[in-house]
Amino acid sequence: MRNRRIGFAHERELAVKLWRKGFAVIRAPASGSKTKRIVYPDIVAIKNGYVLAIEVKTTHGEKPIYIPAHQVQKLKEFIKRSGGEGFIAVKIIGSGEWRFLKIDNLVKTRRNNYKVDKELLTKSYRLSDLIAIVAGNKRLDDYLD
Repeated sequence: MRNRRIGFAHERELAVKLWRKGFAVIRAPASGSKTKRIVYPDIVAIKNGYVLAIEVKTTHGEKPIYIPAHQVQKLKEFIKRSGGEGFIAVKIIGSGEWRFLKIDNLVKTRRNNYKVDKELLTKSYRLSDLIAIVAGNKRLDDYLD
């Protein structure tokens, strides 16, 4: 139960950060929920008609994160219906930094799940990158090397 409370705290922290940057934000955690027919991400953030559907994860920086395929599928279904962009937001514990990975850039494992490792995190977006994109100053592709 403690881990879930900590996870909820990280979701709330990100929701507040996005709100302070001018986004309309809804936090809708579904892990452990009895709602099975409706799929939704941890956070939905909207600004200037730009919809971000976000699944929140944490890491200490060295250990990879494994994301169950069903979580990625629910995110894909939500963005299909909303017309938005799907992201995995990763809080790096210790640094306090948030990184955002577009779900299309996730790597599938042999067990049909998804893995986020240190290398993939270095190629991800910062919160400031997403804010610039939403403000119309940049495009997502401008950040990909």
